[in-house]
Amino acid sequence: MNDDLQRYLDGEMPREGLGAESQAEAEAWDRLFGTFQTAIDSVPPPPWLEAKVMADIEALPEPNPMRRFFDWLTSPRPVRVSPLLAGLTAAAVALILLVGRPSAPGPAVQEDMVVYIQFALEAPGAQSVAVAGDFDGWEGSHLLEDVDGDGVWTGRIPLQPGVHAYMFLVDGSDWITDPRAQRYQEDGFGNRNAVLAVAAPAA
Repeated sequence: MNDDLQRYLDGEMPREGLGAESQAEAEAWDRLFGTFQTAIDSVPPPPWLEAKVMADIEALPEPNPMRRFFDWLTSPRPVRVSPLLAGLTAAAVALILLVGRPSAPGPAVQEDMVVYIQFALEAPGAQSVAVAGDFDGWEGSHLLEDVDGDGVWTGRIPLQPGVHAYMFLVDGSDWITDPRAQRYQEDGFGNRNAVLAVAAPAA
C-alpha cells in the first residue's frame, strides 16, 4: 500500500488526489468497508448489551471528593436573574461605562461637581427627618427642616451626578421610602429604596 492510499484511508486527502492505480485500489477498499458496514447495520445488538453496559457503568469507582468538586465547579448550570435586578445591573454597567470612558473633546465632569436636589417628606408629628443614602453611607447626615411647622420637611442636598439610592430617616429610627420617587429598588431587608438619577449640569 503506497503512502497516498494510506493517507486517503486515514481521511487525510481526497480521493481525487490519488493516481489512477491508487484510485482503483481505493474503490476496492471502499466497497469492502461498505460491505462490513452493511453487515454491521443489519445485525441488531443483543438484548443483554444495554443491561451489561449500565452494570459496567454502575460498577465504576466513585470519583474522589476533589474530582467531584472540580466537576461541580466546571459544570454549566442555569442562573435565574429577576428582571428588576437585571435592569439595575444593566443601568449600573452603563453608568460605569459612561463615567469611565475617556473624555470627549467637550467639558469633563469634575469629581467635586455637585447638584443641589430638593427633598421633601410629609411627616406630621415627627421630631426630626433626615435623608440617608449611598451618598453618605446611610448615616442620615443630611437633615431636613419643617420651617412652617406644617409637617412638611424639606431641604436641599448636594449630590454628585449619578444614580443614587436613598430613604428618609424619621426620628432617628423609622425608615420611610419616598412616596414621590419615580423609581424604586429592593434593599434586601424587606423594604424598598427610592432611586434618584442626578444629571450633570449643562455646560
